[in-house]
Amino acid sequence: MGQQITLFAEWSVIPRDTDTLLNDFMGTPVKMIVWYDSLSCASCQVNRMYEWTDIVAYADSFAQWFSIIYLFTPKKEDLGRVNMALNVDNLDYPIFIDQNGSFVKQNSNLPKNRQLHSFLLDKNNRVVLVGSPLYNPSLWELYMRTIQKMIDNDGVLPEQHQ
Repeated sequence: MGQQITLFAEWSVIPRDTDTLLNDFMGTPVKMIVWYDSLSCASCQVNRMYEWTDIVAYADSFAQWFSIIYLFTPKKEDLGRVNMALNVDNLDYPIFIDQNGSFVKQNSNLPKNRQLHSFLLDKNNRVVLVGSPLYNPSLWELYMRTIQKMIDNDGVLPEQHQ
């Protein structure tokens, strides 16, 4: 909590036929990072991306204020399988691939626990909330309240205005 997260514009994006860039997402004041590390079964996670549909719809309703950045950091030997799974799955929301592991290298304080690989960031890319709201309705309610507070306060929590 409170740590600044470094994001990189060099990540590749899938589906490739979109003209989406990470900068499009970095420009929103409130961001959620959903990170799948090299220890995750990336193709398994791709097959479950549909589970995020309601949360994506929520993000789309606040598109200029809130975005979700799905980031995969696969092992080099898994990169081909991940790319294939992402291209086959017909996702309409962009997925970013960190082929060089720059996210981990530049953000050394990332938790090892995969349940903590979702982060809500303020406009300064500081961590405001940690944890996946996907299977936790109470946490999702907290995310929504926090996102609204941040939107109402120019991308930061009111207690951060000092």
